[in-house]
Formats: sequence, C-alpha cells, structure tokens
Amino acid sequence: MNFRDALLFVCLFFGAASLLSAQEIRVSLQLQPNQRDKFEEIFQQFQFETGIKVLSVVETDLGYKRKVPVWLIEGKNTPDVMFWSASQRLYLYAEKGLILPITELWNTENYDEQFLHFKPGVTFNGQVYAIPFAYYHWGLFFRKSMIEEFGGAPEDWESFIAILSRMKEAGITPIGIGTRQNWPAAAWFDYINLRMNGLDFHLELLSGNVSFHDGRVQKVLIEWKRLIDNDFFNEGHENYDWDGVLPFFYRKKIGFMLLGNFVASRWPIKDPLFQDIGFMPFPSINKNIPIYEDAPTDVFMIPKSTTKVDEAKAFLRFIARADVPTMLNKDLGYLPPNKESTVGKDRFVREGAELINGAAGLAQYFDRDTSPAFDHLATPLLADYLSTGNIEAVTEGLEAARIMIFGFAPAEASR
Repeated sequence: MNFRDALLFVCLFFGAASLLSAQEIRVSLQLQPNQRDKFEEIFQQFQFETGIKVLSVVETDLGYKRKVPVWLIEGKNTPDVMFWSASQRLYLYAEKGLILPITELWNTENYDEQFLHFKPGVTFNGQVYAIPFAYYHWGLFFRKSMIEEFGGAPEDWESFIAILSRMKEAGITPIGIGTRQNWPAAAWFDYINLRMNGLDFHLELLSGNVSFHDGRVQKVLIEWKRLIDNDFFNEGHENYDWDGVLPFFYRKKIGFMLLGNFVASRWPIKDPLFQDIGFMPFPSINKNIPIYEDAPTDVFMIPKSTTKVDEAKAFLRFIARADVPTMLNKDLGYLPPNKESTVGKDRFVREGAELINGAAGLAQYFDRDTSPAFDHLATPLLADYLSTGNIEAVTEGLEAARIMIFGFAPAEASR
C-alpha cells in the first residue's frame, strides 16, 4: 500500500467513524433505579424513528447534582443532552452561556400553544433554553376515613386549623414531616407565602429583591407560627427523612402530610389502605389572592459544548411531542406538561392535572426558584424554625443570607 492509498484508507476509516458517532448521542438522567426501564423504552423508540442511538448516563439525585457543574463548567465528558430542573437552576447555567438557546426551535414548533404555564420556567432574558417533559404536583395527603371523623376535608385556612386542633385534642399528631434533609420544611413557607402574597411577590422574594423584614414576609412567618406554637407538627421531625413519617401515616398516627406526588412511589398500592389515601390542595388563606401551585418541572437542555447540535435538537423535538410524555409519565407518577398529552389513569395524577390546570400560575419550589447558594443557607433555617417558632431568629438568619448572596434590596422595608 503506497502513501496515497494509506491516506485514503485513513480518511475513509475516520469518515465512517465520524458518521457512526454522529448517529449517537449521550443523554444524562437523574433517576431512581426503578425508573430507568421506561426511559430506555423511550430511547429505543427515538432510535427506531431517527436512527440515532441514545447512550444514557444515569445518576441518582445527589450524584447528579455534583456532576452537572463538572459537565457544564469544567467541560469534562459532557453529555449531548442533559436532564435538569426549570427556573433558577436552569438560569444559573444559561446566564453563564453554558446552555444552547433553543428559541428558534421553540417558535418553529409553536410550543407556546402546547406548554402554556411552563414557558416562563425555561426562559431567561428572552431566550428559551430547555424543553419541559415532566412535572409533579404538591398538596396535602390524608386518610379519608380519619378526616371524615373530624368533619371532612377543610376548604380554607381557618377550617384547616380547626380540624388540626380537633386532631390534637384526640391525641393524633396533626401534621407529619421529616426534615433531616431540611428541604421539606420549605414547602410550608412556599405555600403560605403563595396563598397570602401571590406568585409575583414569592418569586421576587426568592430572587433576593425583597427584605425578609418586609411586613408581608413577617405575616407569613406569623401564620406559620400558629401551627408551630400549637404543636401541630410531629416531635423529632429533624430525625426523619421525608418518607420516614409514612409508617405513622399508614397507622393513622398523623393527619396530614404536605408532599409532592413523588410520594406515589412509596404507596402500598396492593394494600387496602391505599384506597383510603386522599389528596387536597393547600387551603386558601387570602381570598383576594389567586391560587398558585408548586409544580417542580423537569427539563432537557443542550450543553453549548456539544458537537451534535442537530441530533440533540432532534431529541428535544421528540421528547416534546404529546405522545412521548404520555408514554413516559404514565408509569412514573408524573404529569406531562404538554397540554395535548394524555394523563395517566392513576387517580392522584388525574387530581394533580386538575389542580394544575386550574391554577393561576406555577412556582417550581423553594430550592428551584432561588439560587443554590441561598437555598443552601435558607432551608436549614426554615427547618429549624419548625422546632423553635422564633420569628426574630429566622428573620435575621434569612436576611443575613439574602444580603450575603444577593446584596441589599432596592428599598428595605420598615420593620
């Protein structure tokens, strides 16, 4: 073989290899082990339709969050498409220029019509950066038979407090929560603030633009303190993981749990008590404030560094289709954000869809609607507040954290 023939062989070999690799993309996922098969089924369907093979890169929750900055900031072995969260977690990397804008794709496919409430959570500085593919709802879970004994599901805040009081008098812990990882406590702050002050104020606060000395925030803490001072929360909550209180719930030792529908993976669906589990929205507090809900949304985004932009965009178009989220979410206990998708038969999923469809707007959850640095400081303070009920201490702590992370608000409120 002469030099020219050898060179031709090398060119053909690497050209074929390049063509082959162009038909593969690496997609990262944050999953529990029992969720992987469903995603692999979807990936096989994508390959069948497009010829592009998906190589999955799977991590569990904590491991995934550690990998994301390695992939995006350090640029080490970065996947071509990445699973992530909407809102501030997405904006953090969009602001750094590490994610590919997909506004043209979004507009071409007319996704405004299909994704309704979800566009704000994937838009930063006028550019769209991700495709929503799944979300889950939050609310209060209870045992139907128990609630009937105490007068039925409450319709507003005062009737909610009244039923909590009756439970306490009967020797039942009204509210169960596990705060070992801190974040479950933030749900109570989220919902009381959303019900009292609305979505815009809530997001401004979590963006660092409002002081925690603001009178509106103080009223939230005062209202929450009513529950704390009446010992409505379980003792020793700091010793339990979020699901650590479920055995007490099953045995009717606690009345309510404020959780996301991720709890569905823990329900004993073959046990008769499963049919006795009920769900209700967080009660209204201020009748003048529309109903807003927490609906954490999972998205897929394209790292700016990928060399397989066309293949990655093809995957986003595929995952955005109405039928794909339908297939994916019906077995995961989540909801498809595409309004043209079909909701699964699970009753909690259907109730969640009804809840979200009736909402005036959506928050993502405390840790997704604020910066990771502020969340790291703030959620332990909120969890501690459940034990102390000390408004002054939690206010000073949150305000110090706000100033450290965001700086002073444009206009500090009077105390």
